[in-house]
Formats: sequence, C-alpha cells, structure tokens
Amino acid sequence: MISKLKLGQILCERCSLKKPANQRYYYVVIQEETNDKYLVIQAINSNSLYVSGTSINPSHPEEDLVVTELKASYLLHQEITVVDSIVNEPVVSDAIGYEGIDKNIKFIPFNDDLIGNIFYEVKSKRNSTFSGYLYCDFYRKEKFIKPPFQN
Repeated sequence: MISKLKLGQILCERCSLKKPANQRYYYVVIQEETNDKYLVIQAINSNSLYVSGTSINPSHPEEDLVVTELKASYLLHQEITVVDSIVNEPVVSDAIGYEGIDKNIKFIPFNDDLIGNIFYEVKSKRNSTFSGYLYCDFYRKEKFIKPPFQN
C-alpha cells in the first residue's frame, strides 16, 4: 500500500501525543512513496533514536505516525538542523531563539532538500552562535529507491 503522506508534511509519533508539544519527536516527509521510491521522513529534532537530519524509511507510517502542526517555540532548547546564513552549510545544534512570531513551521522544496519558514539562532558546543532557516538535507536518495520488479 502506498502511503498518502505528502512532501513537507510534519509528523510526530502517535505514542507521544500525550506528551507536551515541546517534548515530542518531530519528523518531516522528504520523499513521497511512489511505485519506484520509498517513503522517507527526516528527524527535525534530535531524540533518543535519531539525530536531527537523519533520514528514515518508516515500516508502518500509517500506524506509528500522525500528521501534526509544529510551532516555532516547540523546538527551543532542542537540537535541530539549520543552514547557516553566512557559510551556507548545515549546522546541527541547540535552538536558543527564533525570529518573528510563534507561528506554525512550513517546509518548501529547495533544490532537492526542504527549507523551513522559521529563522533560528543556535548555539554550538563551543558557545558560538549561528543562525539560519530550519533545513532538511536529503543526501542519500539512492538508498531509498525501490529495486526494479523481477520475475
């Protein structure tokens, strides 16, 4: 059965719905399932299983995941991935602030990746700060292509 999840949709684990929104594990669809490609989601915030930016092919997405909304504030003090605004490289670090109002995060395609509508400030392990948009880098596409049907 092909999943009905669409590119850019934000998901969380169904079992975490009883937790406060700022304690859930969030994911985004970075590749829709088709006849020749698997569904791929990516961890938005680091959790006990995955580091932010990890691409995953979930085995039971309709059972385990639910489409949800994600506000900018839910990711504060959590490890996220942004594309640094100065060197244009992905940085994984703790979110310490964001620009603008506390609105829902939306992702739009950017080349083969996704970029969010929220500009975050993050603090590195060495106490330097970086800023940039929430970012999902999809660099291992070949891993998620279904093998051709064989007779």
